[in-house]
Amino acid sequence: MEKAQREDCLIHCITNPISINQVANTILALGARPVMVEHPAEAEEITSTASSLLLNLGNITDVRMQSMKISLKTANDKGIPVTLDVCGSACSSLRRAYIKELLSEGSLTVIKGNYSEILALTDETYSASGVDATDNTDEDMIKGAVLSLAGKTGAVIVATGKTDLIGSQGTVTEVTGGTDQLASVTGTGCMSGAVIATFLAREISAGSVISACRYFKKCGEAAATPEGPGSFMTALLDCLASPKADLDMTLYLVTDSTGLDENVFLGKVRSALEGGVTILQLREKTRPTNEYIDLARKVHAIAREFGVPLIIDDRVDVMLAADCEGVHVGAEDMPVALARSLIGRQKILGATAKTVEAAKKAYADGADYLGVGAIYPTTTKVKTVLTSTDTLDAITKAVPIPVNAIGGLNAGNIDILKGINISGVCAVSAIMKADSPKEAASALKRAFLELRRDT
Repeated sequence: MEKAQREDCLIHCITNPISINQVANTILALGARPVMVEHPAEAEEITSTASSLLLNLGNITDVRMQSMKISLKTANDKGIPVTLDVCGSACSSLRRAYIKELLSEGSLTVIKGNYSEILALTDETYSASGVDATDNTDEDMIKGAVLSLAGKTGAVIVATGKTDLIGSQGTVTEVTGGTDQLASVTGTGCMSGAVIATFLAREISAGSVISACRYFKKCGEAAATPEGPGSFMTALLDCLASPKADLDMTLYLVTDSTGLDENVFLGKVRSALEGGVTILQLREKTRPTNEYIDLARKVHAIAREFGVPLIIDDRVDVMLAADCEGVHVGAEDMPVALARSLIGRQKILGATAKTVEAAKKAYADGADYLGVGAIYPTTTKVKTVLTSTDTLDAITKAVPIPVNAIGGLNAGNIDILKGINISGVCAVSAIMKADSPKEAASALKRAFLELRRDT
């Protein structure tokens, strides 16, 4: 999705005053626009113009309860995704009864709560004191509750905790990571709901919800600081607002300029971006440094027109000189930890991983995403080391950061990735060697989105 479209996303929030400021700032940090309207007379009008609706039961009042019903109906009529944060449902019979009313009157896209809150919605005998989750480490019981609630409501269920559990269509995805500091300040649970609602404004899918949970945990990790809770909250908002906040891994193009005149090459890049490429990597293994920098600046200017981040393959010096959004390092390139120390925490850092062990190390050393492959033999490298889909699947489950598949993939063979929770696909020849990069990119992106809806 292009930057202009992202900024057009309006997120209507009916939420509690305790964290309303944090929620609004979270949405702004993600490049969308918040509106915090709760008067019943305005609810229908405002919701009808929104891209996503967020309902939060914290500090509930009669007025907000009335407005939520109005907005839920409007959102359902307009096909607008609805996220319900069931804050406090474990300690309040009023809120549990109200949730039943909402479910009887409309449909929800996502139901989000901490472990205690999700358990309380599936077990009438369960209760907790206050709005915080109890120290319940029986994840199997939580998973059962998630699956049960997903089956009954048809919604994607998000149970947040040390490990977020996301349930949809009979499966539960685990998202690990984060930091204990997220519990040191008020409102981070509400902020995570805002991240989910904003991601849903861009794509309505279980995969989008999973990506939102991963992103929020990753930002929490990056923001962790010994300075204290005030500094942590500031750092958390800074991380949410970094270029990583706009990272859409759906269609990742790695360029290949071999044998191409510069103008032809730049034309192919533009055509691919017109076709829906969401992240772009410039790879020039043999080009002299000064020419590499010059080309990077030209490609970056085009990428900016589409709001797409430009990643430089391997060369941190080129990335810094051209002021691009990030760098990608391969297994034989600069170590991930060293690259992170050189580029800082605000820049995007990608890494290649072919094993679960390598993926875990890259994540621990600071990688923001992984490229995994080759899935099929390719013509872009002399030697191709294949990666099995079983290994790809294991990697997606082993790390909480986005994982993309690469290597010989195209719209005709992408079905091999069905059932694997990847964030997107990488392509080189399928797009760069196509007569129309725009059409090739559009077809591959469409095929992946259809695959993800079926996953």
